[in-house]
Parts: sequence; C-alpha cells; structure tokens
Amino acid sequence: MKRLASIGLSILAFAALTGLNLLIFTIIAERDRLESRNDVERTNSALLAGLRDHDDFGSAIESDTALREKVLGVGAYAADGAKLYSWGEVPSVYSNAAVGEASGGDAGRIYVDNSKKDSIILIHHPFRGGPPSPRIQREVREPTPSAARRAPSGFLFTTLRNAESVYLEIHEPAYWRSRRLDALLSVLVEAAIAALILALRGLIIRNSEYRRRIEEQESLVVLGTAASTLAHEIKNPLLSIRIQTHILEKTWPREALREIGIINDEVERLSALSQRVGDYLRDPAGRPSAVDPREIAGEVGRRMCGRDLLAASQAAPPLVHVDPERLRSILENLLRNALESGGPEEGITIEVGPDEKGARIDVLDRGTGIEGGAREKIFDPFYTTKSRGTGIGLSVCRRFVLAAGGSLALDARPGGGCRARIILPVEGASK
Repeated sequence: MKRLASIGLSILAFAALTGLNLLIFTIIAERDRLESRNDVERTNSALLAGLRDHDDFGSAIESDTALREKVLGVGAYAADGAKLYSWGEVPSVYSNAAVGEASGGDAGRIYVDNSKKDSIILIHHPFRGGPPSPRIQREVREPTPSAARRAPSGFLFTTLRNAESVYLEIHEPAYWRSRRLDALLSVLVEAAIAALILALRGLIIRNSEYRRRIEEQESLVVLGTAASTLAHEIKNPLLSIRIQTHILEKTWPREALREIGIINDEVERLSALSQRVGDYLRDPAGRPSAVDPREIAGEVGRRMCGRDLLAASQAAPPLVHVDPERLRSILENLLRNALESGGPEEGITIEVGPDEKGARIDVLDRGTGIEGGAREKIFDPFYTTKSRGTGIGLSVCRRFVLAAGGSLALDARPGGGCRARIILPVEGASK
C-alpha cells in the first residue's frame, strides 16, 4: 500500500514539476520570439527607409553591410501571387504552400519560421489600405532644395504600389540557436526531474524501511530486556527447587528417587536455557584480547568430557583476537551439540590449527549429522531438530564468532557425523 502511495505521489510530483518546466520554457520561448520579431521589424524598417536613397530593395541592401548580412531575400507579389520584384532567394509565386505555415502575426503581418535556413519570413501588405496620400507623394517627390539626398525613383509608387504582398526573409541564427538550446535544456530538465523523483522516492522508501527496522529494534530491545530479566529471575526459584530436591533425596524412600531425578533433569534444562538466553543477550564482542585457541579448547574439552579432546596438530595456531569467555561459550555450545548428536562420545574430537585467514578450530563428532532441510535454518534463534533442544546454542555461537570477525560453518564429516568449523582472525588483524 505504501509503495502504491509513493508511486502516486511520484506521478503527481512529476506532473507538477513538468508543468512548471513547460511554463518556464514557454515564457522563455515567447520572450525569444518577441525579440526576434522586433529584430525583423527593425530590419524591415531599415530596408524601407533605404528606398529614400536607392532605386529598389536590392540596391538598398547592397549598399548596407548590416542589411546584406541580415536579408536573405525580398520580393513583391501581386494579388494573384505573381512575382513583381525579387532580390535574393524568394518563391516564384506567392502562396501559403510556397511560404509555409505561419507562426504568428495579425491581419496585416504574418511571420513564418524557416528552420532550414535559420531565418524568419515576414509577409506584410504595405498598401492594402490604399496607396500613399498625394501629400506624402509630394513630400517624397518634391524634396526641399536643402535636402542632400537625391529624389527617389518610381519603384515605391509603381512596383510596390501594385504589390499586394511583400515577402522578406531575415537571417536570425541567434534566435534559432536559442530555440534549439531551449529544446535541449527542456529535455534535460525533464530527465533530471524524472531522476530526482525516482531518487526521492527511493529515499522515502528506504527511510520508511529504516523506520520500520528501528521500530523492530526498539521492540527487540524491550523484549531482550524482559528476557534478560526473566532469565535472571528464574535462577533463584530453580536454586530453591534444587535445594529442596536434595533434601527430598535424603528423606524420601528409594522408590521415589526416579521422580526426583526427573525434577532435577527439568531444573537442569531450565537452568541451561536461562543461561543460553543470557548468553544470546550479552554483548557479542565482549572484551577481545590475545587468546591461545588450543589452550581454551583443551580446557573446555576436559571440563565437559573429562578427557583431552585435542587432536595432534602439525603446526601451532596463532593467537586469535577474541574474548576468552565468548570463545569458551562457543566451544561449550558446540560440544554440547556433539554430545547430543547421537554418536559415541569417543568420536568427539577438537582440531586446532593455522588457517590462511587466522586460526581454525574444528569440533568433530560421529552423530547423525545435519539434515538437508535444516542447513538453511540451523543458525536461526529457537530453531531445533531435537525434541528437548532450545535452539539457542548455535545462534549464540554464530553471533559471538561474527562479532569477533570470524566465520562459523557446519558441514558433513567424512565417514559420518558433523564438523563445526570456526575461523577466527589473528591478534592484530581486527585493530
């Protein structure tokens, strides 16, 4: 549901930003268009002003460097589209198809964009409202004696007077560069908006996931505190029960010793469970120091099995960087699993030696091994294949080994049984 909501919000945000982007670039395009139209009008005015001193448009253009660079073609057309005058490249006959689609203008002026030549075409009708008044004609034809200019020819009052339309094509490279740049920038901004929306959506999803994990961790902290308190509080009643069973063993008849033994076994199991839960909730790293793994392994083996479990090794292992109490807890749990594996106690051994990553400790047994379906879950807390198992031991082992920077793996032992292999880093590697 949250993902669908995030997708909907992303679409709305993208649509809003896209609309804003289009609005901005539309305003920029309109500004560029108006500037280009102003430039066209200035060029047209300069061209018409040049007729006061020249015979026609062509001579006015040729005599002015600025006009020669700007004007690509100019032509005059009759009402039926026939060409009356031309200079440069202009259509032979004026028609909407010959000129192209108009991009804007009013009834008297039409602008047409020509991207092939980076130009703008202006179509205007200078005498659609009628020829110039006689007063204007007299002013043009009868200049004052002080005028330095010569009198114009009859081009203005013959050719242009009979023209219905004047075609003027102006070179506007700056305008077209701006348009192409704006189009490119618009696409890039759209892509940037899409990337930004996707990145923000990813951040929102990840933050939501982090928030969920933090809530779960807070719940686990509360649960862990409760479990630690419960495990601690269980010890006192168990101790009281154990004391009472010892008293009953001395006072009750021998026939009742079997039932008392069952009570003692259950008390022992609850005591071991509370101890393992306490181990699981402890700081997994502890206080690491330089430890000889053979010394710890030999000590744990003698204490739990009453004999030296260490196999002869060809090379002494290096010192490892681990908390000695955590290493003892690891080996105790692995040896307890080996003793409960169903194999003979004589088949249990411990091999300690060097490894390319540090030191290697193998706890070996000849039990039933690990079933294929249990391999993926064997280290999950409270998962067990035993009828009376707690499912805590291997979780504690893996937690402590990983905190020390090592690894733990359970594999089938050649010839039957299981091999629990611990790899621990050497002293100095974790600093």
